[in-house]
Amino acid sequence: MIMGSEKFLNYLREELSQIGFNEILNISAINDYNIDEKRGILIEFTGNGPSQLVDVSDIPIIYPFDFISGAGAFVLFPGDDRKWLEKSDLRVWAAEYMLGYSAFWKIPGCDWLHEVLPAIKDGKTSDTAQKTAAYMCARIAANIAVDHDVKRFPRFYLAESTLNPQLQ
Repeated sequence: MIMGSEKFLNYLREELSQIGFNEILNISAINDYNIDEKRGILIEFTGNGPSQLVDVSDIPIIYPFDFISGAGAFVLFPGDDRKWLEKSDLRVWAAEYMLGYSAFWKIPGCDWLHEVLPAIKDGKTSDTAQKTAAYMCARIAANIAVDHDVKRFPRFYLAESTLNPQLQ
């Protein structure tokens, strides 16, 4: 499962269809259900056949982030620690976490994220970054589908966009 806004999910559908995901399942708004946070989020899958509820604590979840000049993503598998999801501003927390991790491990090529952090804190977004995140998430989902190794939280994916971002 990949989390995201409707606009992001439109970009994601394009990317997934380009790499061979022909049947993409729609996700209902979680507000339609009375959900116990400890059990995980329930989602409704629709498509061929009847609708069914699925407990997402049993499936991998990809959390993408629009970082204006690029994108990032965390992957959670069943049983992984989910306490960080309770952060009040998950996008800002994720950017700061990835910056700190990259600085500690001396990972090159992350300066762009430091430069856009003030804009992230101001809530600015970028279509280009959302397209980068969609591309990234489609590739992660494909690797999960064929049982290839993927980076799991606390590790992450981070990529600078190759195009100039358009701020919103």
